[in-house]
Amino acid sequence: MKKSMSAVLALAAGMVIIAAPTPSRAIEVGFGLSGMYDMWLPAFRYLHAGEACKLAGEGLKHDNDGGLMLGPELGIYTMDWKLNLQVLFGVTKNDLSYSSAVWDATVWNFVGPPSPPYIMIGEGSTRRYDADLKVAVRLNDYFNFNIGGRFNYGDGEGSQFRFHIPLAFNYGNDSYHIWQVGPELGIGFNYTIEGFTIYLDANVLVNGGNNYLERKLAWPGLFPYVVPFKYDTDFLGFGFDTDAGVSYYIEKAHILLGMGFRWVGVVCVSLSDYSSTTDLTHKEGWMTGEWDHLYGLTFNVGFRF
Repeated sequence: MKKSMSAVLALAAGMVIIAAPTPSRAIEVGFGLSGMYDMWLPAFRYLHAGEACKLAGEGLKHDNDGGLMLGPELGIYTMDWKLNLQVLFGVTKNDLSYSSAVWDATVWNFVGPPSPPYIMIGEGSTRRYDADLKVAVRLNDYFNFNIGGRFNYGDGEGSQFRFHIPLAFNYGNDSYHIWQVGPELGIGFNYTIEGFTIYLDANVLVNGGNNYLERKLAWPGLFPYVVPFKYDTDFLGFGFDTDAGVSYYIEKAHILLGMGFRWVGVVCVSLSDYSSTTDLTHKEGWMTGEWDHLYGLTFNVGFRF
């Protein structure tokens, strides 16, 4: 799966989007660099923190650090429509930390001592890859009809420490990935004056995707390290993709500068759960109702001819 996702990104690399007003000539092409400093609140926080447990799982704290994505963009503009393609790569990773109170049961408890309730403290670091394609069809001087698609992929690693009551310890390592892809539709607004353009897009989207976590634990007796827990979930997502900002076109230099804010929210619905049967208290369908949020500042600089 990772190879196929990398292939999609490789095909899109080198192409960039610059959202701009319809140019005066019949066709114009823009290219440049875009970026986003984002905060990401992934749906899998619930699973990683041990809250997807039928016996007992209560989140105590979740913290997220932002990440920086950069990439190329391409735009094609006519009098009646414009096409934008943007591909972003994680220059820095999105970090997640959490703590929770959990009481679970696994098959390994039958070959070792029973697992008492424990406090889990963990962290993870994820590199994100995003690709967005949008065609905006002109309705009038101010409004566009948007149609396009969105792809997102992220993979990472994490670790955790478990303090079992009254006095026992355990350590674990995580490796994971998540991807989602789907179409979106919406309306865009543009207002241009003296080279400045104010824009606002509001789109609805439908995603299909997969979330995967492999978790290795040192105890009891290295059994869950040699045969790790695996959680593999297919899901659908329904949500919104909005962005707003301002751009400035320097006509003599053919340079376009832009800055804005973007917010994407997706509520997930579990389709299938192929998780390990060694986790006896895993809650199947845990992803239903969980939100995946991405928001942050966007910026771009490029040329238009």
